[in-house]
This record gives sequence, structure tokens and C-alpha cells, in this order.
Amino acid sequence: PLYTEAIKVLQSPSLDLLKSLYSVLVKNAIVTDHNRTLIVEVLRSIAETVIWGDQNDPRVFDFFLEKGIQSYFLSIIEQPKCGTYVCTQLLQTLNILFENIRNETSIYFLLSNNHVNSIICHEFDFSDEEIMAYYISFLKLFL
Repeated sequence: PLYTEAIKVLQSPSLDLLKSLYSVLVKNAIVTDHNRTLIVEVLRSIAETVIWGDQNDPRVFDFFLEKGIQSYFLSIIEQPKCGTYVCTQLLQTLNILFENIRNETSIYFLLSNNHVNSIICHEFDFSDEEIMAYYISFLKLFL
């Protein structure tokens, strides 16, 4: 099943792909050593798919909001086993989303809950330069 889920990640952006990615995210809600790479790939693919949807198919962003996928990001980042690899990808995913979403209503919805505030207030491991760099880039988006 893990192999099948990973193959779905390689599909072209679409609503069906986001549904598959969401399913993988739900099934892998807890970060472990065994699913860390899969979660990183899913996060990366979610960003690509949501940006594609913002520009090509509004149903994609609607699904992203409807399923509260942004809350999964927060859930992942708050886990003790999140680790540098996953945290870095999560910050990169958020940077990519906020830098590339063009629809003002979509940006409003991304900012309308406390998830962004919670991520800003999260105690990241700033001894890791890559995490610090992505965190600073994330903060700069709001200046």
C-alpha cells in the first residue's frame, strides 16, 4: 500500500490527486521513521497541486479548505518526531503556497484561521540553519 500511495504522488496536479494526497496524509497523521519521506513528498505535492488549482481549478482549493488540510500541517509540525527533514519541508511548503497563490480570496482563507499564528509561534529548532532560513522567509512574506 505504501508503494501504491507513493505512485499516486507522481500524478499530474488535479482535484483527484489532492484527494489522494489527503488520504495519504490522513493515513500517516503521525510522523514516524518509516513514513517521514512519504510525508515530505506528500507535503511538496500538496503545495504544487493547490497552486495549480488556484490557477486552473477552484475546486482544488475548495477541497483544501473543506478538509482542513492546513490544520494537518500544524498537527505535523507540533509532533515531537517531526524532525528537521519534515519541518523544513513544511516551512518550504507554506512559503511556496503563500508566494504563489494569486487569488485574494484564497489568501484570505489561508490567513483567516490561527494556523499561521500557531506556526509563527511554534518553537522550531533554530540551531538548524535550514529551518531558520525557511522560517525567516516565511515571516518575510507578511512584511
